[in-house]
Amino acid sequence: MSENAYAGPFIVSNTTVRGRQVHLHYCFGTTHEFTEVIEFDCDLPQDSQPEFGDFDRAVRVLHLLAGVSYYKSIAPTVIETPLLNAAERALVMAMYDKGLREFAYRNALPVPLPVQLVERSGTAPPISVESPTARSGALVPVGGGKDSALVAHLVPEAVLMAVNPKGAHLHLAEHLGRPLLSVQRTLDPQLRELVAAGALNGHVPVTAINSAIAVILAVLVNRRDVLMGLERSASEPSLVIQGSSPAGSPAGIEVNHQYSKSAEAEQLLQAVFEPIGVRYFSLLRPMTELAIGRSVAKRGLAADIVSCNRAFTLWNENESSRTQRPCGDCAKCLFTALMLAPSLSPEQINEQFGRDLLNEAAHLDPVRELWSSEKPFDCVGERHESAAAVALLAAIPQWQAQLIPSELHEEALQVLSEVEAQPSEFLQIDSVTGLPQEYQQMISDLES
Repeated sequence: MSENAYAGPFIVSNTTVRGRQVHLHYCFGTTHEFTEVIEFDCDLPQDSQPEFGDFDRAVRVLHLLAGVSYYKSIAPTVIETPLLNAAERALVMAMYDKGLREFAYRNALPVPLPVQLVERSGTAPPISVESPTARSGALVPVGGGKDSALVAHLVPEAVLMAVNPKGAHLHLAEHLGRPLLSVQRTLDPQLRELVAAGALNGHVPVTAINSAIAVILAVLVNRRDVLMGLERSASEPSLVIQGSSPAGSPAGIEVNHQYSKSAEAEQLLQAVFEPIGVRYFSLLRPMTELAIGRSVAKRGLAADIVSCNRAFTLWNENESSRTQRPCGDCAKCLFTALMLAPSLSPEQINEQFGRDLLNEAAHLDPVRELWSSEKPFDCVGERHESAAAVALLAAIPQWQAQLIPSELHEEALQVLSEVEAQPSEFLQIDSVTGLPQEYQQMISDLES
């Protein structure tokens, strides 16, 4: 694709509702138009109905967030939006920079990624208005992996939902004995054509996009809480730029593959969803991935999860996406095995992944990368909890003969010594006071 084939500004134009579909419209300048379609399996409110105001505001947030998938093709450029309130503006500034920093870093763009907003005249929705609808109950978005599986298990009365559900989502819902609401997100096919022609491509803050879809669905099914399974570890950056990068990025800038799962992103999303009458928060924020892995194993959920991003790819079909089984090769699979293994047997890990992931020489360096200064750009946790997992395994007789704990336990202890931490500390649960009171004891009890 020639350098000037597509030019900005990137325009977040308007939305339309057709039947059970929400259409999100975007433009590159005045020449190229894109339409993303979000389809629900329930009726959408009309503008004469009381719940339409909340629905319309939730759609507005989704419209702002989903635009990153198109914007990245011509980033950085001017972003034209409707007039925003302060909470919306803070969210857009963060997601179009911090949510796209991995994309920018890997495409040799400036980091931070410059965000230049131009807001059209009009009226921004007030921040302080309260929803006229009193809702109750919870909705849990499930991704097929261990974190959302634990949340779904802990709140058995919650409605389960998934965006573009695949076999792994359906299997988990079946295991839990619960129905699964489906929402289909269809990207404009022109986007794939852009990428094929050489447009910039890369990771986007998809958790934020799916969160907005979940909030819309919560409004539609009259649920007060959207309960996410986002852990403490998601706030740790994948890397910190230590020196000026080839694109001229300054030192000390964080790049986080999981930014839209971070505590900072959660607070930004809460601020835009609160006036809609939906409480959005992560039930697992006080927990490490090791603590989550222990809770998942104790509840017999491990065999029914698929924590592998290759299984859920949108475009590039592979063996994992076809079989809905973990690939066993990616960083997320290896990290998940480490988080579960201290609470499972080697035989159970073999059954989960189809092989002895922690007994393969080819995985020695990938495990070291989990605690390196530049972690893999994947959904992996804190550096020190990866080291803690190896140290814990080395102290368990049934794991001591496996290659990863036997070869790497000394290195793992050295990594932990940097913060003077004991491996068992990463099984502890942080303060739960940041959670709504009715959920606090539920999470505290997981440590026992």
